[in-house]
Amino acid sequence: MIVVSQVKTYNLIDIITLGVIAAVFAVVFTVMWTPYYAIKAVGGPIIARLLTYGAWFMAAPLAASLIRKPLSALLGEFLPALLESVLPTPGGLTNAIYGLAQGFFSELAYVAGRYRRFGLIEAAVSGALAAIPAVTLDAVLFGEIYPWGYMALILVIVAISGAVYGVLAYWVARALRA
Repeated sequence: MIVVSQVKTYNLIDIITLGVIAAVFAVVFTVMWTPYYAIKAVGGPIIARLLTYGAWFMAAPLAASLIRKPLSALLGEFLPALLESVLPTPGGLTNAIYGLAQGFFSELAYVAGRYRRFGLIEAAVSGALAAIPAVTLDAVLFGEIYPWGYMALILVIVAISGAVYGVLAYWVARALRA
């Protein structure tokens, strides 16, 4: 049984915060395609993923760290990806699919703590968990399939990138809240 005082509803500030995150990160997500492909051309897919993938996961821990309510990570990741999907990017409409899946997995970091903690560890885990659907969707939608050992390495590298950018998101949120 849920006690009414425990239910956390979104207020106008929360909705505006999600809107700002959606607008800013739709641009960030769109701009990140250029460095990703440039780094991939020079350093290969592992280095490109390590340095850039976490930027696509950053909106979820940022939103959760700022709003601190259920579904804020999911919405924080999905809304900018939805906006990005209507912009001319290599991902096109699949960006919305990525955003929904990554947002769902990022949300699990906060679900695990029953929405009681929104700290540095949760932000890092939130960013890292987004690696699972990202790598899976890369394989399913774009044929980025490699031998098992290499796929495991890619997953670990992407999770590390996500964790680093999750920590960065936490520090940005902390600065904004100050």
